[in-house]
Amino acid sequence: MSDEGASKPIRKIDDATYDTPPRDPARRRLLEVKRWVLLDANRNTVAGLLLGASFTVIVLVGSFGPVPVQTFLTDGVSPGTALVELLKAIVSVVVIVLSINQLVLSPGLGSVGDQRERFDESIKLRQQVEAHTGTKVSPVSPATFLAALLEAIIDQANHIDEVSSRTGDPVLQDRTDEFTNAVTREARIVSELLSSSHFGRFEVVSAVLRFATSEKVRSLRGIQRTRDEPLSESLSEAVDEMNELLELFTVSREYLKTIYIRQEYISLSEALLYTGLPAILITYCTAQIYAPSVFPGQIFGLEKQLLFVSGAISIALTPFVLLISYVFRLAALSRSTLFIGPFDARRPDDDREVVDHDRQI
Repeated sequence: MSDEGASKPIRKIDDATYDTPPRDPARRRLLEVKRWVLLDANRNTVAGLLLGASFTVIVLVGSFGPVPVQTFLTDGVSPGTALVELLKAIVSVVVIVLSINQLVLSPGLGSVGDQRERFDESIKLRQQVEAHTGTKVSPVSPATFLAALLEAIIDQANHIDEVSSRTGDPVLQDRTDEFTNAVTREARIVSELLSSSHFGRFEVVSAVLRFATSEKVRSLRGIQRTRDEPLSESLSEAVDEMNELLELFTVSREYLKTIYIRQEYISLSEALLYTGLPAILITYCTAQIYAPSVFPGQIFGLEKQLLFVSGAISIALTPFVLLISYVFRLAALSRSTLFIGPFDARRPDDDREVVDHDRQI
């Protein structure tokens, strides 16, 4: 990718984690780490890092805090009491998340008529894509399906540029050249990412969200209003066809994003079920075992009792950190596509948008 592309990355999914990317390398690197934590990293990896950080914080505060280790473990809220309260919280978190999961998945359940309607709408979407892309049978794989749409969008952008060159209008030609270059650059990058992705993984959703359809729709409206007189019939038809392709891509992307979010809620529910019962049992046993006299002595210069308590607290926090790691991604993913169509959540000064006033008084 060119230096220009590096200084201004493809929008949408980046906007889910921050606004306009800074030019400062240090801040840019920091935001890349933020994006990795919120979006790209495996959710179990993020949960493990959060657990490790929790364990480390407790050990450091207990070992090097303003009070001695024994005071830290005995005064104030005792570890046994804290574990009992965490035990109650674990049960509450698991029940609440499973209830939310039921609400999220309930739209997929319904009568025969509802299922038939969903099936018919899916077939209708495929038929529309086949008609606009020229394919006899649209791909079954979601990644290949979206890649085929992107190839059709690239071809149509080149067609718009070709038709525009016949008008002899340099201003119109400049606008269509800029539009075609932007579409081709982004679509090819996204297609390359899709070629190595499989649905069910976040890579597919992350890739397709990098194609900023709202900017493309707005650019097309700018092309239509470049001149006072209407566009030629051939150019107008080419622009309308591009609008249709962008609409199909956006609808398909939103549908697949919805399916992915449901799948993430299922994964979260499974993770909480797998870890909830062990966390409850270990937390209960630890609360029963703990006493100021258990695990005396030191290991590697650290109190064994402090390590025991830190490990027990970290295990009790496992359902919480799993919930946090999944909500990080789900929230950022939902924020990335708040609008459908020619709208964008960025501030006006971020994209330097200029409002054209063309009205008669």
